[in-house]
Amino acid sequence: MLLSLNDRVKMALCPDRVILMRFSHGLRPHLLDKCIVPCPEAEAAAGWQAAVAVLREALKAPEWQKATATLVISNHFVRYLLIPWNDQLSSDEEWRAMVHHCFRQVYGDEAERWECRWSGGGFGTPLIASAIDPELLLALHQVAQESGVKLDSVQPYLMAAFNHWRRRMVSDSGCFLLTEPGRIGLACFHDGQWGGLVFEPLPPTDAATVLPELLQRMLLRLETGGAPHDIFAFAAEVPEAAWPQTDGTTIRLLPLEPLPGLPPEAGAEYAMALMGE
Repeated sequence: MLLSLNDRVKMALCPDRVILMRFSHGLRPHLLDKCIVPCPEAEAAAGWQAAVAVLREALKAPEWQKATATLVISNHFVRYLLIPWNDQLSSDEEWRAMVHHCFRQVYGDEAERWECRWSGGGFGTPLIASAIDPELLLALHQVAQESGVKLDSVQPYLMAAFNHWRRRMVSDSGCFLLTEPGRIGLACFHDGQWGGLVFEPLPPTDAATVLPELLQRMLLRLETGGAPHDIFAFAAEVPEAAWPQTDGTTIRLLPLEPLPGLPPEAGAEYAMALMGE
């Protein structure tokens, strides 16, 4: 395979696996290679270090080198908060202090050293903020540099997936639901602004058994004053038949588009990496 410096490698870092995909450059990129490397089960629960070690070994293979890369970080390694608007703040430094203050209130002094990012719907609207261990970010850039990969974007999974699907969520008010093995998140939006955000563990059992009660509990935690009319769900690994029917709420699934070179049954396994832009 002839490699080009203009190729793009899409990666995802999860507690139990590392996902890699290489695409050709151009208006119609082609999938050139793909692989999923599992993390040792005994080490996966210890944190992100095991996954980074697996990524370092995987990137030693020539098929992943000499390319520009994006990497999506599993929600297991990210913390999120909804930050209320404050008219008294104007500069990035003031907002950074506010965001860190909110994370400290929830997670304690450890949050002071986290790398925080935030975005919102505009003036006067709440912001959604993410926090990642800066040592993780540093390790990812070091691994990329060692491997001859230009890592130009590291994205939390929730934000990457929401940005990927936002044009398909044709509703002024609703929820975006995102799943991955072991984790489920629900983000509420109303009239173009964030309205609530909750995460729950997703037990490794039959989804059809777990989802009805789990989804109901998450909706109650949102405290939005009523069930949303639309829930837009990107849950590639959850079969369509597993989704509960909820009175007054329509669950609208966001299916992956067919990708040449990727069998449909494999789409769920690579979904997180595909969200990277």
